[in-house]
Amino acid sequence: MKKIYKIEQDNTSFSIFQAGIVISGSFILSSIISPALNAIRFLNPDNNFTSQSLLSSFGYLTVFVLIGLFCTILVIASGLLVLFQLTKVNEGVEIKNNNIPISLITVAIILGLSIIVDEYVGALCEALIPYPAIPKFY
Repeated sequence: MKKIYKIEQDNTSFSIFQAGIVISGSFILSSIISPALNAIRFLNPDNNFTSQSLLSSFGYLTVFVLIGLFCTILVIASGLLVLFQLTKVNEGVEIKNNNIPISLITVAIILGLSIIVDEYVGALCEALIPYPAIPKFY
């Protein structure tokens, strides 16, 4: 966005926009921490780390991070695309012109979407852990 709209260095509106994107990504990526710890605990129940269990743990962690990054990019891109298409205001130009209210609205939408998607990303990662089947008692 900085290259497309040729935004200056001292632009408060763009700084607010960037901070919102960082916070949004942090929300979504923080949801993978619990499933990653659960996967490591499940794959190493006695805290005996072997090369096999370390590779498996690293594999799950890598997949969870990739899922988190993909969802972060998807939420930010789709949020911006929908906002830019629904309004008659060119948000990029307004942010370039240091219009702080426009950047705050844009950030609020991105953060709102991130908060909504946050739990689903964690649940998706949790669903990938190969827990043993729970026996059914009839």
